[in-house]
Amino acid sequence: MDTVFGEPRIVRHAIYYTAPEAGPDALLNDATEWLQYACSSVRLLAELVREGGEVDADRLPVMLEGIGVFIDMGMRCAAQAHLRMQWGQVREEVESEGAEP
Repeated sequence: MDTVFGEPRIVRHAIYYTAPEAGPDALLNDATEWLQYACSSVRLLAELVREGGEVDADRLPVMLEGIGVFIDMGMRCAAQAHLRMQWGQVREEVESEGAEP
């Protein structure tokens, strides 16, 4: 298994797969959850540094990359939600045009 600083490279291969039936609300909830993970991770890291706790310099890049993945996942969820909202609007417009005599 390929590693970065002795850690598995799972953070470089993280992909968010959406459920085909997930609506914009569910996707935005997922985005919020991923961004909360990122926020909590940053706060924890800041707290360790502020308190003079030991932060393993070899693992710091891996931790930061993981936080980046949380943010990326949140952005992907938000983008999917936006896409599905737009697609729903287009579908509604087409259906309403087809319903007119």
